[in-house]
Amino acid sequence: MELHIDEKKLLKIFQDTGKEEIPVEELSKNELMGSETKVMRSALWLSGKGLVDIVERKRKYVKLTERGEKTLEEGLPERKIAEYLKEKGITSIPVKDIKDILDRSEINPALGHLKRKDIAKIEKGIVHFKSLDYRDEEEEVLKNIKTNGSIEKYSPEILEVLKKRGLIEVEEITERSIRLTEKGKEYIKEPIEIKEEISQLTREDIITGRWKECYIRPYDVEVPTEEVYPAKYHPLTRVIYEIREVLLSMGFKEVKSPIVETEFWNFDVLFEPQDHPARDMQDTFFLKYPKSGKVPEELLRKVKEVHERGTVDGRRISKGWNYRFQEEISRRTVLRTHTTVSSIRYLASLSQEEREKPHKVFCIDRVFRNEAIDYKHLPEFYQCDGIVMDKDVNFDNLIGILVEFLRKLGFDRVRVRPAYFPFTEPSLEAEVYLEGKGWLEILGAGIFRPEVLEPLGIDKPVLAWGIGLSRLAMLKLGLKDIRELHRNDLKWLKSVRYAP
Repeated sequence: MELHIDEKKLLKIFQDTGKEEIPVEELSKNELMGSETKVMRSALWLSGKGLVDIVERKRKYVKLTERGEKTLEEGLPERKIAEYLKEKGITSIPVKDIKDILDRSEINPALGHLKRKDIAKIEKGIVHFKSLDYRDEEEEVLKNIKTNGSIEKYSPEILEVLKKRGLIEVEEITERSIRLTEKGKEYIKEPIEIKEEISQLTREDIITGRWKECYIRPYDVEVPTEEVYPAKYHPLTRVIYEIREVLLSMGFKEVKSPIVETEFWNFDVLFEPQDHPARDMQDTFFLKYPKSGKVPEELLRKVKEVHERGTVDGRRISKGWNYRFQEEISRRTVLRTHTTVSSIRYLASLSQEEREKPHKVFCIDRVFRNEAIDYKHLPEFYQCDGIVMDKDVNFDNLIGILVEFLRKLGFDRVRVRPAYFPFTEPSLEAEVYLEGKGWLEILGAGIFRPEVLEPLGIDKPVLAWGIGLSRLAMLKLGLKDIRELHRNDLKWLKSVRYAP
């Protein structure tokens, strides 16, 4: 077995001392090692080869706080009172006069501790000491902690009192030692020779011929090393970046829209009736300020007409919803409940000339729903929506785009099934197959209804789809609870592996 010179030095200490387990602190003071870093690095290599074990033992100890240091120097408040009385040659003092001895903040706690310890009694506003030369175990413990912080030496009850008084604090330290395994014990039975090694051959080594006298150690790529945790993006951010890159590579353009929207853009333009259950307080966050926003009046007129009668400028499109459309509801403000609103705003912004051209856009952003928090629901999450507009696109194109999109995200088995959404017809849901979990729904899609497009002046088919990124992130990261994405668990964030 090939060992590094530092590994040999560490084992040589065991060989010379005859010990089977040695604390790291003791090893680091040995002239063969010289530092704790070198000890731990060598021990890590040897543990990977099965020659030693790194043993960790956690131990609690107590130490004085800054306040405790000051109190140890000046004395406990109750002791200050006793010393004052000794100087005056008296054994009692009115409570009102204690302000001449202690700070105002110390008076009540000191009186409480005198009674608790049965050092003095208080009658009619007078403090009577039983003895001015009393023994105070808490005082003694405080002095001993200064020199010996071993928590086992002291009564838990006294430590709790001192901790509540802010005089001490408990800390936990980890003590490490290196212990030989059976394999390690066998290895050190043979003499260990320590000779100079060359791990990197230099020009000087070659010119002087030093390389002939030294041992040139082979490079071992399997030597274990300490874990390194470089800065990296949050896993959810990496999912978002991956999806963005996939869509950009497929020829899509990214668009954005405001977080605060009017009900007009968030619901009405999408032909969602104003009495739809999804629009009530149970599903939507309504704003108190600003309570209302501006809407384009001409488009509002057309949307109102299609909602009430199913017509646009007198042209019959459908039956509509046959109810009284209220413009004041359209102007109310909400936190957007989906990113489809970005696609609709984009379509509405197109000029007559731009409407003649094909368009492929997407939006990735936060949306808000008035949801109860549980393992699969949060009130704030990320969503991705996209549209494709062209005169020749159809439902087959939509399925092809979605299958290719999901394939690029790593999902090879995809199937679609019919679905219903208020603003698309026909509609579908796409599912992906995961080993051990079966088929899981991952996105919804469809073709925008004429009631959505006609008021915008769009006379071409528009394919639309939406996907919840939090659910996608859970699938790719193997999580069962959506809340784990936002708990900032450093251990998980350091260890999680995610490669797009």
